[in-house]
Amino acid sequence: MTLDSLTTMTCTIEDGLARVTLARPERGNPIDAAFCRELRELAGVFSSQSNVRAVLLTAAPGKAFSVGGDIKSFVTDRAALPKLVLDWTADLHLALARLQRMNAPVVCAVNGAVAGGSVSLAASCDVVYASETSSFASAFASIGFSADSGSTLTLSTRMGLQRAKRFVLMAEVLTAGEARDAGLVDFVLPAADVAAAAEATARALAAGPTRAYGGIKRTFLSARTGSLESQLEEEAQTLSALSATDDAWEGLMSFTQRRKPNFTGR
Repeated sequence: MTLDSLTTMTCTIEDGLARVTLARPERGNPIDAAFCRELRELAGVFSSQSNVRAVLLTAAPGKAFSVGGDIKSFVTDRAALPKLVLDWTADLHLALARLQRMNAPVVCAVNGAVAGGSVSLAASCDVVYASETSSFASAFASIGFSADSGSTLTLSTRMGLQRAKRFVLMAEVLTAGEARDAGLVDFVLPAADVAAAAEATARALAAGPTRAYGGIKRTFLSARTGSLESQLEEEAQTLSALSATDDAWEGLMSFTQRRKPNFTGR
């Protein structure tokens, strides 16, 4: 795969920042086989290339950021549906796992409606901006489905377990303000301001200590399941490894010399 060959999204990498734009607004940017495959490929690129120090996820202008799963594909062959679900999630879930475990932080800018698995995609990002006109719909139960796309983890991490379960069980639709109050998104702004604010945050992160960000992301992930003792040791081992990096030394030197640090991601 090359970045030029993508069909469901676009991606450019410049100055440490990878910009990913969902690129099928006329269809509502659905999650389908091609989307899952391309997101997995991109997650591999971002996880393995040192020139990617932050990711900005947006969508081309349209009514929806993403409508979630492609329902039209689900109803073409009832007998094939269980296998279809396994095929799609094989790619999608691997992509989401890599995005959460990689060093580069992910910033998401939501304009428009978000539904189903795409709510989890946004929630899995490290910083989420949303426009005042955005909405967040848990669509799974309304079509007789349970949640996928890591929703049981990403939503419960952001919203709390009981609130997230209620959101999914009752197929709720949250306004942007309600989503912010529930912890699902971090910042709600006027639609005209969302892109610039998310871009500024992503650029700042792209200039930061990339490997330290990775350590922070992964230790917070392990905090979900680890015991106190194992988590304390994970923190100690991660910090010890990071203390040998160029960025850690630069951070210490800039602090003692009272100057702004110049992090390189190494």
